[in-house]
This record gives sequence, structure tokens and C-alpha cells, in this order.
Amino acid sequence: MRRRALAAILLVAAGALYVPAANFIFATRMAAAIRRLASGDDGRALAVTQATIRRRFGDRELAALVYGPEDAVPDRAVLLVAGVSELGCRHPRLVALARTLADKGFAVLSPDIESFRRFEVSPEVIEEIAFWYRELPHASEAPRLRRSGIIGISFSGTLALMTAARPDIRDSVDFVVAVGPYDDLARLGRGWLAAGPATVPEGRYPTRCYGKWLLMISALDMIEDPNERRFFADALRRLLVEGKAPPAPADLSAAGSRWYRLAVMRETESDPELEHAIQEHLEPLCRRMSPEGARDRLRSPVFLAHGAFDDLIPPAESRALAARLRPDEVHLLVTPFLTHTHPLEQPLTLGEKARGAWDLVAFLYALGRAAR
Repeated sequence: MRRRALAAILLVAAGALYVPAANFIFATRMAAAIRRLASGDDGRALAVTQATIRRRFGDRELAALVYGPEDAVPDRAVLLVAGVSELGCRHPRLVALARTLADKGFAVLSPDIESFRRFEVSPEVIEEIAFWYRELPHASEAPRLRRSGIIGISFSGTLALMTAARPDIRDSVDFVVAVGPYDDLARLGRGWLAAGPATVPEGRYPTRCYGKWLLMISALDMIEDPNERRFFADALRRLLVEGKAPPAPADLSAAGSRWYRLAVMRETESDPELEHAIQEHLEPLCRRMSPEGARDRLRSPVFLAHGAFDDLIPPAESRALAARLRPDEVHLLVTPFLTHTHPLEQPLTLGEKARGAWDLVAFLYALGRAAR
């Protein structure tokens, strides 16, 4: 009788310890994988399948990359949404992350958001993200999904939160992760447009100019002349991709010349009047892209990860975003290992590395609890 009782107690204890142990294993494996990613691992050596799928969305045909483990049928899936860049879901770092997640047992769907590849930022993309989230069960080819979530990078991190708060899908979202998201786009824009101290040598542009050029693309309809508008659409995209602008046309208007100066001026310079006009013009867009109100609509736990040395979207944005949400459902990680979703190149002390590693594992442990 005592042996049976002892066996029952041990069985209950083993069951109680299994989930924490599994979460810890998940956290340590993911932390090690993230360290490899930060070192430049492209994930190509992993035993992962990768394919392209296409779907109709209204009158458009959309595409996405789908990943999965080679030797298993996953019962967990994640929608991984790229940030604003010309490569989109095919960015090497995003592909490496997708393959890493697939190697850890997730089906991963990474949509090709064409507007992001054109450097166009709009809340309309939320409809597209929601469409692809609803496609997760079909694209993953899993008989049944036990857990599913959304991961968004940079701009799409905040849009992922706003998507997860939609009444039509919020009850099916088990977790949402935002890496380097924003809280207040208008506040960010003021920082991107304003003059500041020199941080790079003359002839180079700091990372925050990326934000300035994105804002200027969003405000191109302020330019009346269609020829000048076409010139700036090309010039700003070339700045975003190559860091170089074409020469200004000789016949640019006075207003066009001012726009050109704003685009190429050093970070120590500014044009307060034009910057204010652009801010005012974009105020309606900033309101529509605000996560305000998501707190009361979200049903899933939220994980916010931000680089402590982010030089495009400062970590104060994630802290402000966390303050909007219910404290029992938000997990915030500000890590010294990242700038804006990229590895930090400057050396860290042993203490900084140890604290950063502990915080990362604790964050991933909580994520494992939601995703397993």
C-alpha cells in the first residue's frame, strides 16, 4: 500500500515538473539558437523544409514562404512578419530566424508583404496579416494546431499586436511577439526628423535616417508637381537601399530643393518648418497606426523584445508599449545583445553578458509556457 502511494506521489510530482522542465529546455535551446543567429548563422544546415505558397486575397495574388521540420508534423505554428525592407520575407536574417523556429518544432508562415518591400507603411496591411494568420492551419498542413501565434519585426511588431487584438481572430491567438516595435509613431517621427549630435563620419548616414526617409515617402503627396514626386519616390528608395541619392535635377522647384536638402542633410542639421509640415501631414496616419486601445481587446500574452542599443526605434518605445498593456499579460525584454534587430558589435562586460543571458532565458521560458 505504501509503495503504491509513493509511486502515485512520484507520478504526480513528475507530471508537475515535466512542464517547467520542458519550458526550460525550450528556453535554453532557443537562447543557444539565437546566439548562433547573432553570430551570423544562416540556418541553411538545419533539417527544415521550405516552400513558396500563393493565395488569392480579393483581386490580388499573395505569396508566402512556409517552413517546417523535416522529420515531424508540427502541432504549433507561427506567423512571422518581416519589417519594412526591400527584401521582405526573403531577408537573410528573417529566413534564418524562420528556419530556426522550424527546427524547434514550429510550422512557420512568413508572408511577402509587397507594400513593405516598397517602403510603404499603412494600417491597411493589418488586413493582410490577419488573412495570413487565418491561413496558418491550412499552410502548415498539420492535422491539428495546439498553439499558434504571431511574431512581428520592427513596424510589423506593433501591427502584429493590433492584428492579434482583432475580434475575428483574437480568441485563436495564443501568443504575440513584437521585436523592436514602436508605441507612438508621431513621437518617433519627431526624433527621426530633428537635428542631433554627430554619430557617424561625414558622408555617411546614421540608422535613424532610415526612419526619416520612410516618413518622407509616406508624405510624398505633399509635393504638387508629379514629375518631382516621381523623382523623390525613386531618390528616397535609393537612399533606403543604397544610402545614396541621385543628383538633384537642375529644374527642381524651390519646394523640391528644400525636400532634397532635408533628405540628404547631415544628422546635425534640420529644417524645422518643413519637418513640422510633414509631421502635421502625417498626423492622421500616425493616429491610425497607434496601438491605443489594444489593451482592452487583446486576449493573448504579449512578448516585447527590444535591443538596449536600438538606434532606430529606442527601447523606451517598448517600455511605453508595455505600460499600455495589462501587467499580468506582458513580458518585456530589453537586451544588450541587439541594436535594431541586429547583433551588437561593441564589447560587453562579463556582468552585462551574464545578466543579458539570464534575462533572455527567463523571457524565452515565459514564451515557451505560452507556445508549448
